[in-house]
Amino acid sequence: MIGDVIELQEKHLHTAENIYKIIEQTLDLNGDYKWAVGICGESGSGKSVTAFALQKVMEQNGVSSLVLQMDDYFTLPPKNNHENRQKSLDNVGTQEVQLHRIQENMRQFKAGKISIEKPLVDYQANSIATETIKTDAIQVLIIEGTYILDIDDFDFSIFIDRNYKDTYENRMKRNRDEQSDFIEKVLDIEHHIISKFKDKANLILDKNYQITMP
Repeated sequence: MIGDVIELQEKHLHTAENIYKIIEQTLDLNGDYKWAVGICGESGSGKSVTAFALQKVMEQNGVSSLVLQMDDYFTLPPKNNHENRQKSLDNVGTQEVQLHRIQENMRQFKAGKISIEKPLVDYQANSIATETIKTDAIQVLIIEGTYILDIDDFDFSIFIDRNYKDTYENRMKRNRDEQSDFIEKVLDIEHHIISKFKDKANLILDKNYQITMP
């Protein structure tokens, strides 16, 4: 997403190093296989920093990787999506996101396509464009988002077990988040949806950002 600022801290890199060691024991990163890693969690839980920290650690270990963000796959631009939620809270959920398109991009990547075409959200401009990304030299596709573990095609999945109350401070630091009762209601609905994905995870990060296994 254009306008999203990612600030990696030492704790993110340290955790990413430990995650990489576990992934390395699970997936054959020395072969020609293409793998997909999913990182799921609630708003402000640390999905983006975990994804980009893991990408950095992988690159340091000679494993080429690419991060895709679920936020680029919303059907409506950010402000329009917010207005749609205000019309009815029934509009909050997985139906807001083109999960089928994420799944298709993942399958294209695994099939060895030279490039994939994906949406690209510009938050400030409230627009959705299209971009083409080269993927032929990429070995691991890292996809992060609130609902991505609703997709079953991941080779390794990570669940960040921090709910919207745990992440309140983190969310308020982001310039695209607002503080209101309505937003808290949205996050509560998301919480009940996302918590169901925990059982799908190969690895869990607890509320203290420490690794635990299912």
